[in-house]
Amino acid sequence: MRLDETSDQWWKNAIVYCLDVETFIDSDSDGVGDFRGLIRQVDYIAGLGVNCIWLMPFQPSPDCDDGYDITDYYSVDPRLGTLGDFVEFVRTANDRGIRVVIDLVLNHTSIEHPWFQDARSSRDDPKRGWYVWRDEPSDEPKGLFFPNRETSNWAFDEEAGQWYLHRFYSFQADLDTANPEVRDEIARILGYWLQLGVSGFRLDAVPALLETSGLPERVSEDPREWLRCLRTFVNRRRGDAALLGEVNVNLADLAGYFGEHGDLLHMQFAFLMNQQLWLALAREEAEPLEAVIRELPKVPPDNAWATFLRNHDELTLDKLTAAQRDEIFAAFGPKKNMQL
Repeated sequence: MRLDETSDQWWKNAIVYCLDVETFIDSDSDGVGDFRGLIRQVDYIAGLGVNCIWLMPFQPSPDCDDGYDITDYYSVDPRLGTLGDFVEFVRTANDRGIRVVIDLVLNHTSIEHPWFQDARSSRDDPKRGWYVWRDEPSDEPKGLFFPNRETSNWAFDEEAGQWYLHRFYSFQADLDTANPEVRDEIARILGYWLQLGVSGFRLDAVPALLETSGLPERVSEDPREWLRCLRTFVNRRRGDAALLGEVNVNLADLAGYFGEHGDLLHMQFAFLMNQQLWLALAREEAEPLEAVIRELPKVPPDNAWATFLRNHDELTLDKLTAAQRDEIFAAFGPKKNMQL
């Protein structure tokens, strides 16, 4: 790979620091971290060798799921500051050679979001079609993301008189991402934050975002076509912007999220590599990591893996066998209260 090619694609060599503004540093002693505190610490972060900051959700939220239940995609949680504070943070970070990537949670909104409040009010409301409703719960989509917390992917809303789809928690209603109006709104959200200076987005729960099971029958095209359109839109608005996808799926399915021609996600978190890395550390031998690297699909020239040891999530070991997980627990968390 030539140097000029990787310098055009800054994200291939980026050293990314993930942080939650709410828990990072508090500037006014109210017990909540904020953007003004973060601005004061940009030089500290730069001193770590970081050249990209990934911000976890900082938009207004009831905070039932660490901010991943959003009520306004176009604003900042007032506890954390203002839009002006956000812009000043981006400017300061850029001045130190640090780009800013933000979390974008598009699969669902909080049920307190004004869109959902409008949607539940009447079957004739224009926002009704922004979510997925049924008179009776469906057996699609299959499987539960949180089987210890939820018993169904559908929840009944008394005010709406129907069931709504939620792939995550019942307080997070799924948007109907096959609805052209929803897709246009999502593009406006991306365009808005790009205009405020961000260099890209960490797309939350990409497989769920593209899932069509349970959606209305109007779904006709491959949902990856929409992802392709999103990438085109983002790079039209800012040529060097990147889409980093949270894609924790089986080995055979990974390549599909890059696209045959590398024109879908720019990057994917290397979940399989991460899980085998922890197994390699537990065994004190490199073979598990070497094996998965050999098996991973070939990455197109305009794509890359995002490799990590830990990020904001709990350690994900779901693609390992039970015996392999036990090896990691024995090495790093032998007590039950160490195993989240």
